[in-house]
Amino acid sequence: MAEPTPEGLRRYPHTQGYFPDRAQIEAAPDRELPCTCVEGCPPRCTGECGCKACEQAFAEFCDVAGFYGQGDFDHEAALQAYREVHTDDRLPGGTGA
Repeated sequence: MAEPTPEGLRRYPHTQGYFPDRAQIEAAPDRELPCTCVEGCPPRCTGECGCKACEQAFAEFCDVAGFYGQGDFDHEAALQAYREVHTDDRLPGGTGA
């Protein structure tokens, strides 16, 4: 299994470089979803680099934003909306973009 990269640790500092496990009450790391991003990844990576944590974050965004279940999935519209969202360094995955 992959380990979080230094960039992953920067993006998910509160969960030691892993996507948060939503089943836990506190912000616990989901050891199956490490952030393996590198410095060159977009601030709002969607997992296109192979990062499972960012892939999960994008999937959750698409679900909450209503991109799933409305006929054909419009990847480009979802990607544009996801990358336009302002993030906060205090939140898991935040990049301060």
